[in-house]
Amino acid sequence: MDRQRGARHGINTIQINRAREIHAQTVRSRIPQPTAASSTLHSHDCAPTVPRYRSNNPNNPPCAHCGTVIIPAPKATFPFEDTPSITVDDWTITTRKKPILNSQELDQWGEQLSGLTLPEMIFGNSYVQIKNEKHDLCIQFNALDALKAVKMEDSGIRVSYAHKWIKSKREQQKTSELHDSSLKIAQHYDWTYTTKYKGTHAGPEFIRDDSTELPLDKLAKPDPILFYDDMVLFEDELADNGISLLNVKVRVMHERLLILSRFFLRVDGVLFRVFDTRVYVDFHENKVIREYKEHEGEYNAILAKHKMVHSHDPKAVLRDSNWVAQQLPLVKRECEVLELNKDSEPKCEENP
Repeated sequence: MDRQRGARHGINTIQINRAREIHAQTVRSRIPQPTAASSTLHSHDCAPTVPRYRSNNPNNPPCAHCGTVIIPAPKATFPFEDTPSITVDDWTITTRKKPILNSQELDQWGEQLSGLTLPEMIFGNSYVQIKNEKHDLCIQFNALDALKAVKMEDSGIRVSYAHKWIKSKREQQKTSELHDSSLKIAQHYDWTYTTKYKGTHAGPEFIRDDSTELPLDKLAKPDPILFYDDMVLFEDELADNGISLLNVKVRVMHERLLILSRFFLRVDGVLFRVFDTRVYVDFHENKVIREYKEHEGEYNAILAKHKMVHSHDPKAVLRDSNWVAQQLPLVKRECEVLELNKDSEPKCEENP
């Protein structure tokens, strides 16, 4: 009797299945049925489309959620080498990251850069490159060509204590046989490694047009980033008297890309320099803009600007090239434009 009474309070399996069927029918009935015209249009428009961009290196696949190329590669390699690449329309963007030069490579570079004492750290096998094979254009940023642009003459820049050293030596000269020639600081190259490197370019020539401006309105758009990389090409701490650094960043969106090559120099107690080269490419217009800027100012003037706001650590932000560049006066600007509307001859070679 109790068993029969409990069964009356339960729900029959057949009733549950029937309820599910009714619910499914209700959902289907609410979906708009396509008309004959719309179904015909749908059949013509649903052909698979080829994406405008693709990742070229399987070791750096695109993210399944946002499509951004994964850098660095998810799978580690030894020796370390990361070579991500992406193609958007006719443009191929490739970067390569490898460790600093070994002793054998340094000897080879010493022969190629005869007379130049090499920086402490050189990432000589790393580079950022953009190519448009249809128009035979190639622009690459690498350490070797950047160091070739360093002047083989004395820069005239002295560290903050150089004058005190010379003064003390002159005092010694009065009481000894110290020759005045020994007080001359001779450098046969720019020891700060200042380089006005704008990239290694092969293909159609740029046209100088300083009236052209970078389209900041387009670059400020929150477009999804398909590809981003950042690397140092060389670095030297100037015998603990500051820093000399060249780094390159590249950012690729659906419609455009931007490369920033920045040389940052800080000589403690003397000066700051920030030399920027920006390369902008519009994929739709096949237009390339290359802008070069030089910023320079005295060390103490920039330090005073920071002390007005930050007093707890007056030198921390002096290592931030972005902040320093905003404080330095602009001393030079050049701009070049290249519109790819005709073929050209030379192609650039891959960096070894």
